[in-house]
Amino acid sequence: MNFKIVITHLLLIFILILSLPLTAESKASENADCEDTAGLIIIGEVEKVTFMSKGLKLKARIDTGAETSSLGVDDQQPFERDGKKWLRFSVKDPANEKLISFERPIVRTASIKRHGAEDMKRPVVKLKIMLGNIEMERQFTLADRSKYTFPVLIGRNVLSGKYLVDVNRKFSTKQTGGKEE
Repeated sequence: MNFKIVITHLLLIFILILSLPLTAESKASENADCEDTAGLIIIGEVEKVTFMSKGLKLKARIDTGAETSSLGVDDQQPFERDGKKWLRFSVKDPANEKLISFERPIVRTASIKRHGAEDMKRPVVKLKIMLGNIEMERQFTLADRSKYTFPVLIGRNVLSGKYLVDVNRKFSTKQTGGKEE
């Protein structure tokens, strides 16, 4: 009977030892396999994005769950140029409420998954943007975002390999001139 009690106590001690938190040394070696993030820019959950061809600055929600970025447009008119499908669309400039017109070739049509509703088809165009001090050309779906707070949604196609998102920050990129609001 004493032998069973000794074994039970040893098992309990062993379980307690296994459940103790890792020491700082073992945590450091555990994280040694993590990727170095020193080259990435930390941005907030909301930033300003400049659409380079028009100098248009818009507030953008940063969404790591979205694969492709999205731009809110007021109207869309498809047309053909040199046998290819193009799109003419307008975006409202919040600085003066004027519509800024764009013309871009349609790159593809994206299927947007919606919770509790059928998938939606949206045209996709390439736009040159600046987020922080990084200028890039990326694909954007075009949609009516008038019901949303932010006219732009920045997805993983912009973020990947360049940015880390800190949800406690807003307007943290140097390009916007520092924090606002």
